[in-house]
Amino acid sequence: MTTALAKQGDLSVTALYTAHAWRWGKLDSAELFASRKSRDVFNATNLALGTARLFRRELPSLRHGLVQRHVMIDRLVADAGCAQVLELAAGLSRRGAAMSADAALRYIEVDLPAVIAHKRKLLARSARGRAVAARANLTLVAHDVTTLAFDDVLAPGPVCVVAEGLLVYLDRAAQLALLTRLAALCAARPGSALVFELVPPAEQPRPGRIGRGLERLFKRATKGSTMAFDGRTRDELLADVRSAGFTTVETFEPREAPAAWAVPHLRKPTQQLVWRATA
Repeated sequence: MTTALAKQGDLSVTALYTAHAWRWGKLDSAELFASRKSRDVFNATNLALGTARLFRRELPSLRHGLVQRHVMIDRLVADAGCAQVLELAAGLSRRGAAMSADAALRYIEVDLPAVIAHKRKLLARSARGRAVAARANLTLVAHDVTTLAFDDVLAPGPVCVVAEGLLVYLDRAAQLALLTRLAALCAARPGSALVFELVPPAEQPRPGRIGRGLERLFKRATKGSTMAFDGRTRDELLADVRSAGFTTVETFEPREAPAAWAVPHLRKPTQQLVWRATA
């Protein structure tokens, strides 16, 4: 999840939770970004969500859904076949560390300076982490993704852009502004694609008392940033993505994903929606 909206100096609770979710899910290179703090956030959040599920059994499992989402995005990035990947608001994602093992792939991660500094500190803890940080084809860019000049960090040619856990923190106007810029980027580079996740606000369950308590906790941790719920339906989101300039838009849910993707935890109640758009 993104830390793009956190104030400089903060590390988002969501970034810590997802870092440990990847570790819990045994995803490649996730151990490089897990810590005692991420473990504590992961366990405390799961305890609260487990308590909420005692009263609302229909609530989706967060940790299982996040692992599904991450795996699905990995598959879409691989299928894009681009020689470079740009991950926006990368947080503590392990994707760059895992995928940059392929020396032919150029991987660029972008997030705020405090987040990038923390990520470098985590990598410096181990010999493997230091080797990952030293890769010539892995670039960590300290910048606000909403003002980044994309061409300044990219090589010529197609790019697969990843925005995992970013759009949910942006209101509709900010989403459209970013999507319009990304559509222009993809259109200028034939063969490019945008991969992101976003469950339509109208499809998300109401949080309930415990959920509202977690939301307040996250809001304090991020100095005011919360997820943007505006009631849009799936069709309305689709119309917005197309109005931004994308010509082909596809959506993928865990249970409907291709079998070759090997999406895990399909027996668990989850709610995820991953998008692929081209211009």
